[in-house]
Amino acid sequence: MAPRIISIIGGLDADLIMVTNRMPEGGESLLANSYHEALGGKGANSAIATYRTCHKRPIESKGTAEATGEAAAIKRNEDFRASLKRPVGEGDNDDIHVRMVGAVGDDKYAELFHIELKRNGVDTSGLVTIPGKRSSVCFVIVENYTGENRCLFTLGATEAWKEENFMEVEDLAHGPRPDLVIAQMEIRKEVVQQMIETAGKAGIDFLLNAAPADPITIRSYRFITHLLVNETEAAIMSGRDLEEVNQDTWPKIAQEFLDRGVKNVVITLGEKGAYYASTTGCDHVLGYKVQVVDTTGAGDTFTGAYASEYLRQKTAGKWDIKSAIIRANKAAALTIGKLGAQEGIPWADEIDHFEAELNTTRTSELSIEEALVDIEKVEAGNEVTLPPLG
Repeated sequence: MAPRIISIIGGLDADLIMVTNRMPEGGESLLANSYHEALGGKGANSAIATYRTCHKRPIESKGTAEATGEAAAIKRNEDFRASLKRPVGEGDNDDIHVRMVGAVGDDKYAELFHIELKRNGVDTSGLVTIPGKRSSVCFVIVENYTGENRCLFTLGATEAWKEENFMEVEDLAHGPRPDLVIAQMEIRKEVVQQMIETAGKAGIDFLLNAAPADPITIRSYRFITHLLVNETEAAIMSGRDLEEVNQDTWPKIAQEFLDRGVKNVVITLGEKGAYYASTTGCDHVLGYKVQVVDTTGAGDTFTGAYASEYLRQKTAGKWDIKSAIIRANKAAALTIGKLGAQEGIPWADEIDHFEAELNTTRTSELSIEEALVDIEKVEAGNEVTLPPLG
């Protein structure tokens, strides 16, 4: 059987991360506990998550852990190529190929993205460098005690994409016809709508993770196979106030998207898990009780794990959306245990062996003490360290 292709079209960011005890108030200057730089972007995160969640962790050489900086990145890339020669494990889905389509600036981050994506099994032939532009940058503030984050980003090279760049099927994966296209909304919505239409008219499955949310045209929904939104995004995409999105309204909101033509709707709920609805049914799938270090990238990991499981199941001639969400919940739970969007993304074997208690407690029932995370347990060495900006 020919390899199945998942194409991710999206943003690639340099994440500049500040860790602090609390968020600053308006007009307030606050001393942060620590600063980290890492690679991110919803597109890049989802691409890595899509590959990792259907492949076992590759065998790395002993020397990789001893190298630092750019030398470590190059060494890891060499180790990854070598690991591809190992026997394929039973849990690997080597018939699923992941391709990244995105734009980077003509700066130092361009090469780092190529190296990191390739190290994680992602084909980067769809990455283009935009002359005279910087790569996208995202400022991230992470609270020590909750792991919650606030993000502010610039599009940088990502804003170079136009509708005409995605008029043909071959544009969707920069060459071959993909079996599934994943997109977020870091790219202008008019461009995303063109991707959806091109894929839909060609009979290609399309997964839209509507983040950051920006309402699309009603006619675009009929071409969407999977719509993934969190509660804030569900509110924006459905024209509601956030306060109107709750356990009582999840079914109604999901049904509205189904009525517009979406085949599968998933509303992610953070620690509460996810609610789904499709033509075959609906249900609330509980999340897991885990220690939270950093929630950055959790949604992207959920997207990647859900996507890889969907294509794996489709290849086998079946589709059980609930089991895909359970696996995606596990992947997201593993992600938030580490600092940085990409370092915490789990491999397939880590998901397979994940065990944790289901979160049956409502958020409002938690005490302050139960909600606190001991920041001393954060492993500072887990982030991807980049060269200083300049």
